[in-house]
Amino acid sequence: MQIGTKQFYQSQITSMADLQTKIGRIQEEVSSGKKLLAPSDDPGAYTVANRLDQTISSMNQYGRNIGMAKSRLAQEDAVLSSVSSIVTRLNELGIQAANGTNDSIARGAIAEEMNQLSEQLIALGNSVDANGDYLFAGYKSGNPPFVSTVDGVSYQGDTGRKEVEIAQGVSTPTSSNGLELFMNVSRQGSESTSIFDIIKSAVTSLKEGHLSSDVLPGLKDAIGHFSTYQAICGSRLQKVETAETTRQSLMLNTKATLSIIQDADLTELASDLQQKSLTLQAAQSVFAKISQLTLFNFMK
Repeated sequence: MQIGTKQFYQSQITSMADLQTKIGRIQEEVSSGKKLLAPSDDPGAYTVANRLDQTISSMNQYGRNIGMAKSRLAQEDAVLSSVSSIVTRLNELGIQAANGTNDSIARGAIAEEMNQLSEQLIALGNSVDANGDYLFAGYKSGNPPFVSTVDGVSYQGDTGRKEVEIAQGVSTPTSSNGLELFMNVSRQGSESTSIFDIIKSAVTSLKEGHLSSDVLPGLKDAIGHFSTYQAICGSRLQKVETAETTRQSLMLNTKATLSIIQDADLTELASDLQQKSLTLQAAQSVFAKISQLTLFNFMK
């Protein structure tokens, strides 16, 4: 009889300890919101969950890259829009200057406005992004790319284009460099030249009493040149926006899959916790009563 009582006690103690362990586990899952707390819970699922976590981390980085690219490209687009307006105005002034009825005062006024527009182009070429980096300096983004000298306007940047990865294996430039934008205007039938040299030629010739014959063709080429780079910028911006749409969709699907694999069902856990807690309370109550009864019989 003593052996039976001992076995009973041991069985009850083991059963209650097991219930307490299960209750503790449920409480951990409720607290963390996860049903996968360690690799031993489900090695295969735990591996997949880790891989999905890494995917989410990568997509978050792509999101930051996309945000930066969109900001820089949107700024470039705005700058190029202003540049195109200025070049269009320069072309209007060139047409006006080509009129043989202009006197020296009129030619001087046109030349002065052209000089002011050239200064505006320099300022636009030295635009900085949200981080204070010069947008069109290439990789030399810490210093102004365009500098006025006695010989004209000099480009101090390089030929690089800052690129960022916006999806796995997909990168995009976040701006063009100033050399290709401002210093290499493609000319029909002649070598490329800078927009600043075209303006300088116009101003110099006006001071000499006439408009150089290559100015109007040069300005017409410049209008087409900057229009082309506006289209390039727009294409890059569209590429970035498409990548963001794809990223958001993939992020939602990945998070949903991860949730299925690792997230706990809190409603089910609450019900299970209540049931096991009541079972433990009942077992403890019965155990206490039987223990008292057994002790009473032993004393009797």
